[in-house]
Amino acid sequence: MSLDSKKFSSELPEFFSLIFKDILHQGLVPILVGGSVRDFFLTGKMGYDWDLELHHETMIFSLEQWKDFGRSLLKKGKVTFLPYEVIRFEINDHQLEFSPPRKEKFDDTSSEHKNFEASFDFRMPFEQAVLRRDFTINAMGICFKNLNDFELLDPLLGLEDLRKGILHPCSSDFHKDPVRFLRALRFLRKLKFMASPELKKELRKMKVSGVSPNYLWSEMQKSGDGLGFYLDLIDESEFHPELKLPLDKSVSLKKDELARVLKDTSSHECWMIALEWVGISCGPWQNYFSLSPEFTKKFSRWAFESRLFKNISPEIFRGDFERIRLIPEFDSAFNWFITTKKLLQKNPNLPLLTIIEDFLPSWISLYRFEVLNDVKHIDPPLRARYQVWDLCQRL
Repeated sequence: MSLDSKKFSSELPEFFSLIFKDILHQGLVPILVGGSVRDFFLTGKMGYDWDLELHHETMIFSLEQWKDFGRSLLKKGKVTFLPYEVIRFEINDHQLEFSPPRKEKFDDTSSEHKNFEASFDFRMPFEQAVLRRDFTINAMGICFKNLNDFELLDPLLGLEDLRKGILHPCSSDFHKDPVRFLRALRFLRKLKFMASPELKKELRKMKVSGVSPNYLWSEMQKSGDGLGFYLDLIDESEFHPELKLPLDKSVSLKKDELARVLKDTSSHECWMIALEWVGISCGPWQNYFSLSPEFTKKFSRWAFESRLFKNISPEIFRGDFERIRLIPEFDSAFNWFITTKKLLQKNPNLPLLTIIEDFLPSWISLYRFEVLNDVKHIDPPLRARYQVWDLCQRL
């Protein structure tokens, strides 16, 4: 792997030349850092989210000058001033975040995220500035000498780690930020990398009680494999009981069945249905992620009612309506049908029918037939039941 300057230049959007002029006007030198550089070497593409660190050999950081730079971008796109002097600039489909080089001093008594104080210095050498980053593969930089001439900055040999498929921490401060624990698991799974011995040691000594459920959920989604990510968390919880995960190793024992029924790992609804389906209560999941109890009850009930039909054949509902409606199992069929319809009306993207087709194939046509509309001859309280009975006759 090496930097293909021609390819890199071709990936720059047209608007960047104007932004580059604004940066030069401030006397600053932009260095593209982080995930966009990593992704360029992995895929040849930089994506739409960029982090740019702005340097100067002799200029002292001035907050007023920094704000002026941010305001100069207002005519070109949307500007947001974020904590730690990050300037977010949005234009077209791109999001650029500009930051001055910074050094972080951690509070060793805290296990919370952002448990540090930051100091800023345009003059900070790149090899020092990158020590605050998480992994060496995210600590490479591409320095813009101009729009056609670029230099790869790689003081921590991140490109070599990228080539070898190794995830390695940038410094011994890695363990001081609990969020990096989740990021490490995410990158290891998503990129299918191996953890270096140093990273394994850092992960073991991290204090992760400050990891929030929302951040855990976010990293699960970014991993591209929510179930696999959660199973990794369970393995790590042996060394970090302070995580207090909502589900224990019983999930690992049912992972194959869970993987079949968990159609969408980015949906809490799908998680709760899948858990109940395999016989694991979704109550702890609801409590951990602060979901509505009523919300949870609907999906756990649907999964419970659905499982009943594994042992029920449609044939038992064929025959005279007056006789069939008195069969206890018919009440279950009716309630199940109505519940499914209501859930799909409110949540049309739920894969309920896919689950039924996979696990209860003899019942899927119940939802594919048109419901009988001519039911005026049936007493109003029984009409809905008559419609479901009619569907069962056609199965």
